[in-house]
Amino acid sequence: MIQDSGKVNPKDLDSKYAYIQVTHVIPFFDEKELQERKTEFERSHNIRRFMFEMPFTQTGKRQGGVEEQCKRRTILTAIHCFPYVKKRIPVMYQHHTDLNPIEVAIDEMSKKVAELRQLCSSAEVDMIKLQLKLQGSVSVQVNAGPLAYARAFLDDTNTKRYPDNKVKLLKEVFRQFVEACGQALAVNERLIKEDQLEYQEEMKANYREMTKELSEIMHEQMG
Repeated sequence: MIQDSGKVNPKDLDSKYAYIQVTHVIPFFDEKELQERKTEFERSHNIRRFMFEMPFTQTGKRQGGVEEQCKRRTILTAIHCFPYVKKRIPVMYQHHTDLNPIEVAIDEMSKKVAELRQLCSSAEVDMIKLQLKLQGSVSVQVNAGPLAYARAFLDDTNTKRYPDNKVKLLKEVFRQFVEACGQALAVNERLIKEDQLEYQEEMKANYREMTKELSEIMHEQMG
């Protein structure tokens, strides 16, 4: 019997069956490896470590608001590197790390910064990916996107609930994020055709609105 990657209560499992937990993993690299593995090929071959993440909340629900959303990151180390002559390779070691809500925000925003920077620095810019990332990044929806993290963790009424070092780190990540969004908008404007000018202006307007609210939340000029 195959079980999906949701959180399972062992008491609910029937002892007559053998259960397999199936989940999606991605290659895991530390900072040094990322510096060494520059190309897509290098980041897809000769890999032993993989990662997957599971959301949870302290109340027991899997999903919650950003101020209560935690996640567990699991890093698996296989005996051999992929690709390999066999499709299945035993895992020799696994490491778990639990991230609290503000750490989740820092992690998610750092990923956005890295993705935007990578797309902008590519020799051949993938316009579809760039525009999708931009559209999600400059969203001004009330309960979604980067602004939801800023409202939950950086607003004056909320910052005192969290460690100063985490708040400072999240603020720095937001500064980098605003810079990365500005760079991505500039790259997009340089490469788009005339039929996308209106779309570009809409994203720039959203960017201005986003940076305006961030400036008010963080009490500093953003963008």
